[in-house]
Amino acid sequence: MKLLAILIAFGVFHSLRKPAALQSFSWWHIWLSLGSRMNWLKPRALRQALLLLIPVLLVGWMAYLLNTWHDHQLWYLLFNCVVLYYCLGPEQLEITAAEISAEDGPSEESPDSSASLQWLVNTLINEAISRWFLVVFWFVVLGAAGALLSRLLDEMLSQQTNQDSWLNRGRELLSYPVIWLMILSLLVASDFDRIWRHCKRYLKQQNWYRQHRALLYEAMDFAVENCEIDDYQSDDFKTVRRTTLSVLKRMLMVWLVMVAFSVIFTIG
Repeated sequence: MKLLAILIAFGVFHSLRKPAALQSFSWWHIWLSLGSRMNWLKPRALRQALLLLIPVLLVGWMAYLLNTWHDHQLWYLLFNCVVLYYCLGPEQLEITAAEISAEDGPSEESPDSSASLQWLVNTLINEAISRWFLVVFWFVVLGAAGALLSRLLDEMLSQQTNQDSWLNRGRELLSYPVIWLMILSLLVASDFDRIWRHCKRYLKQQNWYRQHRALLYEAMDFAVENCEIDDYQSDDFKTVRRTTLSVLKRMLMVWLVMVAFSVIFTIG
C-alpha cells in the first residue's frame, strides 16, 4: 500500500506542477503565529512541540480510522497519496535547480571553481533531502503522520529567526538514518567500488558515526565529478547541476526498489 501511494504521489508530483496554495503551508504559519501568543505555556520548547504534534497526531488518527473502518483500503490509499503529495516539494527539484546560478554561490569564487561546484552539489543534496528523501523515509516508517512530521519540522525551522537547538536536534535526528541510506543508495546507483575506496577513510575516523553528512557530500561530489562526468566537462556548472540531479533521481529509484523488497518480505 505504501509503495503504491509513493508511486502515485510522485507520479502526480512530477507530472503536474504543484499549485502555489499547496506550496505555501500558510495554515501552518498561522497556527505557529497563534501558538506564539500562548506565553502562559512554558517552556517555549514544550509549546513548540505541542504545536507540532497536534496536526501530526490528527493526521495519524485519521489514517488509522480510514484503515480500520472500511473493509477495503481505497480511502486509506487516497488519504496517504494526498498527504504524501502535499508534503513533497514544495515544488519539483528540477525547477528549483534550474533557478540556481553560480552567482548564488561563494561570491569570491569563479562559477566553475571547485568551491562553487562543491557548493552546488551540497545545495542540491540538501534540497533533495528536504523535498524527497526525508519525507519518503518517514512516510514508510510512520505513514502519513511521519511525512507530515518531517515537512512541518522543516517549515518550522524556516520560520525561526533564532534557530532553536531542540528543533535543529530534532531535524538532525530525523535526517540521520535518511543520510546513511542515501549514502548506501549512492553506492548502488553510481560506481560502488571507486566511491567506496575514495570515502572509506571516513569510517576509520574517531566518531565516524557523526560524519554522515560530510561523507554524503564528499561521496556525491566524487561520484559526480569522477564517476559520472568526462574529465573535460567536470568543471562546467550546468553539467555538474544536471548530473547531480540525475544521480539523485537514480538514488530515489534505489529507494523505491528497497521499499518494494520490504513489501515483498513483509507479505512473505
